[in-house]
Amino acid sequence: MNLEQNIQKIALIFFFITGAAHIISYLMILNRYAPDIAVMIKTIVEIPFIITAAIYGFISLKISIAQQGKKHGISNILFIAFIIVLFATLIYLNLFIPDRF
Repeated sequence: MNLEQNIQKIALIFFFITGAAHIISYLMILNRYAPDIAVMIKTIVEIPFIITAAIYGFISLKISIAQQGKKHGISNILFIAFIIVLFATLIYLNLFIPDRF
């Protein structure tokens, strides 16, 4: 269980960093302070923010429902498949649906 807890801690750190950058970029856009740079930051940080949130959430869920001594192969496969589908969906949405800014 130590590996999952370490992944959870690292995902939480990245979640805070990308979340702070995302919030700061939105505030910069709203206040019209360097809007070109702010839109660039928002665009770059959007997908990692959602992915780190999903990783942290599902690792937390896995830790809470995991039983000691049992293998969780199916849950690991489902977790990885969901992350891949989420990532592919986000890439599709970012490339083919234009932003309002």
